[in-house]
Amino acid sequence: MHSRKIRSIIIKATAFLVIASASAISGVTTWTDMEGTVTEVSALELQGTVTVTCSALWTYSRPDWTARTKVAYRGESFTASEKISVEGRDMYRLSNGAYISANPAYVTFSQSAAPSVPAPEIKTTTANLNMRTGPGTGYQIIMVIPKGAQVTASGSENGWYRVTYQGSTGWASGAYLVSPDTQAPSPAPSASATYIRTTANLNMRTGASTGYSIITTIPSGTKLESLATSGGWHKVSYNGRTGWVSGGYVSILSGYTQKVIGIPYVNQYSPVYAPMGCEGASLLMALKYKGYTSLDLKAFLDAMPKTERDPFNGFASTPYKIVSGVPEIFQSIFPAALTAFGKRYSGNVADGSGYTTAQLKAEIDKGNPVVVYVTTRNYETPVWKVYDMGPSGSVNIVDNMHVMVLTGYNSDGEYHVTDPASSRNTYWVSQVKFETAYNALRWAVVVR
Repeated sequence: MHSRKIRSIIIKATAFLVIASASAISGVTTWTDMEGTVTEVSALELQGTVTVTCSALWTYSRPDWTARTKVAYRGESFTASEKISVEGRDMYRLSNGAYISANPAYVTFSQSAAPSVPAPEIKTTTANLNMRTGPGTGYQIIMVIPKGAQVTASGSENGWYRVTYQGSTGWASGAYLVSPDTQAPSPAPSASATYIRTTANLNMRTGASTGYSIITTIPSGTKLESLATSGGWHKVSYNGRTGWVSGGYVSILSGYTQKVIGIPYVNQYSPVYAPMGCEGASLLMALKYKGYTSLDLKAFLDAMPKTERDPFNGFASTPYKIVSGVPEIFQSIFPAALTAFGKRYSGNVADGSGYTTAQLKAEIDKGNPVVVYVTTRNYETPVWKVYDMGPSGSVNIVDNMHVMVLTGYNSDGEYHVTDPASSRNTYWVSQVKFETAYNALRWAVVVR
């Protein structure tokens, strides 16, 4: 056992990528690289000033004597937060993230008064907020903290707070953190959003005239938000792309409103072919949007629990091909099992089965995508069939089930979905079609 001030840290020290995260106050220091040799490093917390006494001395980008980065000259001073031993020789960790030799033949060290440790305080995020490995935008993102989440702040540096959220610790900008009893400043008044509907299949171009190249063609009847106007053209976003459309082929939607969450898109057919993987692809999109995972579809589906034929307890068979069996296998994973799988990535995944459509909309209002069990791509009328589900017995289930993500709704009663099996990626579904398909089972998984 080491004392509270001294501890052993196993790090990988090579000339490859190293991500460093440290706190001079808490004394917690970790290093991680992508490959390399394991080196034993011990560290002692301190606070003081290091001054170079020789003519010139190398500094290092990490605790590795081969990682030379810049030369410091006689008389230059730095703030040190740790003294560490690397391969039997001592280094100081500097507040600027660099390292320098601690050999007294080259430097002097002046101890500072012990820093006061601020009491931890609770902060609330005012937007989806990146947690980073250090106090600045140049550091790597660890995760995205959802808007409205409460974090524990234990120190600050240059307008950034060291925060802990769901077991992860890093740095977040103080510009998006407020005390729970502090009212967030109201946004400046702005004009209401303007929405348009295309009246023909309409080219979206890179600029506001026919002289610009075509990005894509937007189908007739598509609702869009007009982001800006120029010379009778509207700037719009469609399927993740932004460009300009002619105002001669759109109509203004008076009194129209919508709420849409823009989540990252995952297709279940490409680049990974998973014709039965709509449940996993849908959950993955929602988790990625919240910053809970960066896995690709193959890795995510491989991690999903599997069963021989019981979707109540895992994915029945395989999502990578349509299988035949006697009796037939219903290839799916049902909400309770999908929720349990999602909780591996975040405790904010919840089984929303039984939710009314009003409750689904309430989740959308909070910025939470909802994985919904509906019917196949054209929202056909549910077709029921009995399947042998092994330990769960014979179950009457919607045979033409399909799973996607509910990402919005509008004042016309339509629902906005992100469909892992559709070439359209996202689209609007009429109220009758969506509610008929959803209400057959009322199965849902919410990612908050």
